Amino acid sequence: MIDGSPTPTRPPGSGRRLRVAIILVVILVAVVALTIVLATLTAPDNDTDAAPAATPTPVIGDQQARDIAEVVTRSMFEISPATSDTQIATFKDKTCGEFADAGLPNLISFTDEFKAQNRTSTVTFESVAVVPHDPAAPAAEVLVAASWQSGETVNQSRIVYEVIVQNGKTCITKAQFL
Repeated sequence: MIDGSPTPTRPPGSGRRLRVAIILVVILVAVVALTIVLATLTAPDNDTDAAPAATPTPVIGDQQARDIAEVVTRSMFEISPATSDTQIATFKDKTCGEFADAGLPNLISFTDEFKAQNRTSTVTFESVAVVPHDPAAPAAEVLVAASWQSGETVNQSRIVYEVIVQNGKTCITKAQFL
């Protein structure tokens, strides 16, 4: 240096450029942060802890409940050696829960006895009625009055069935024999 002044370490005007660059970086960071916040606030909530959306309750029509009650009653009391396997399959298909678990062994024993003795029985329905219920109720009660005959023996049965929808299947889950 000839005049004794210190040598500049930066070219003239570079301090101003540095301040402008820092301001631009801060603005860019602020814009990105604001975008992230807005995206988070407007994104749909897919929280797994949230309560699941309500699923519509399956509706059991009165006619459907009566039909199932009649089919199950026939499967239990209208027996012949030729159709006993079909009746057991029908019972399995139209029952569920505790009634299926408790009733199936009895039905198998009953049909085996009829097969061994080459006996048949027939059912006569005296009445089948659905207990009035809320149309959106998840269950329906069906009252069945029937008599079944094997040879000279006539038996009368009064049954209260509970018809429900379980895993998409309409079935009888309870039966009370009166």
